[in-house]
Amino acid sequence: MAEIIPLHTKEENFNECIREISELCKEDLHSINTLILDKLESSVPLIHEIGKYLILSGGKRLRPLLTTSCYHILNNKTSDNLNHIGLAAAVEFIHAATLLHDDVVDMSKDRRGKLTANEVWGNKTSVLVGDFLFSRSFQLMTKYGTMETLKILSDTSVIISEGEVLEISNDKNLEMNEDTYFQVINGKTASLFSAACQVGGLSAGAKSNQIQALKSFGTNFGMAFQLIDDAIDYSSNLKAMGKNVGDDFKEGKITLPIILAYGRSNSKEKEFWKRSFQKPSTDKGNFDSAKKLIIKYNCLEDTITRANHFAEVAIDSLSIFSDNPYKNLLIKLIQTSIKRIN
Repeated sequence: MAEIIPLHTKEENFNECIREISELCKEDLHSINTLILDKLESSVPLIHEIGKYLILSGGKRLRPLLTTSCYHILNNKTSDNLNHIGLAAAVEFIHAATLLHDDVVDMSKDRRGKLTANEVWGNKTSVLVGDFLFSRSFQLMTKYGTMETLKILSDTSVIISEGEVLEISNDKNLEMNEDTYFQVINGKTASLFSAACQVGGLSAGAKSNQIQALKSFGTNFGMAFQLIDDAIDYSSNLKAMGKNVGDDFKEGKITLPIILAYGRSNSKEKEFWKRSFQKPSTDKGNFDSAKKLIIKYNCLEDTITRANHFAEVAIDSLSIFSDNPYKNLLIKLIQTSIKRIN
């Protein structure tokens, strides 16, 4: 198995790794951003305004970076083929659309330190602009993709929607089990990571076994990434990766640390969890009590252990590819993403 550096070692900064891979993919990233801006244009000015507000609000372009990096794992030469550029932009439009819809569903008020689009322009407008971004993504798929890439991205759009509905159907359900939780995060996060990697490889002419390897890499990376995101909410950091500690708890979201803590709690502690999630509150006392129980039952450590497992599988999936700077940075990206919490 590939080695994952233990959590307590000195952290290599995830943001620095993103900068490294962005520099390596600089020309492609410039082309992707140019295409995104071009496709945000609309005869309806408000669509352009909201789309630009969201997409240019400081995101890392992680998913498009996966697409172009996986393209270059197989094709490490400069190419006039721009298909992977168009598909990377399509992936980012799908991601942006899901963010707009998620913020409406979650009634979120801020993202990355800025007011959410639904807070500024209202829920109806945000949902409709999200639909516009989804539609733009399909225009890009049909122009730059093949039937195979179109199938992967369209199937992924269905899986994302299913994951979102599954999450809503288990809203505040403390009896939700770990398998259902994994199904939710596969739908909401890992599926698009996986699709981003596969379409990059397909654009470079990847063989069937290589596509399967990239699918495994993206899926397992996405699972590990989301597990750490969910653990961050109960960490000691004031802020990590643009996410405020305690947001999930205040919104009553059932994530793995909560599933583990509730399952391991005694009857009196279970009553506390039920009260807290029946009526989520900004009461700091409730959050502090929740953290104490999570610590008591080693729930953060066990969440991180599961994330490490997925990360190891992701790294091993890349073993069929020859070493090159893109492969090496993707491995480093996973390793640093696991260490975003300390």
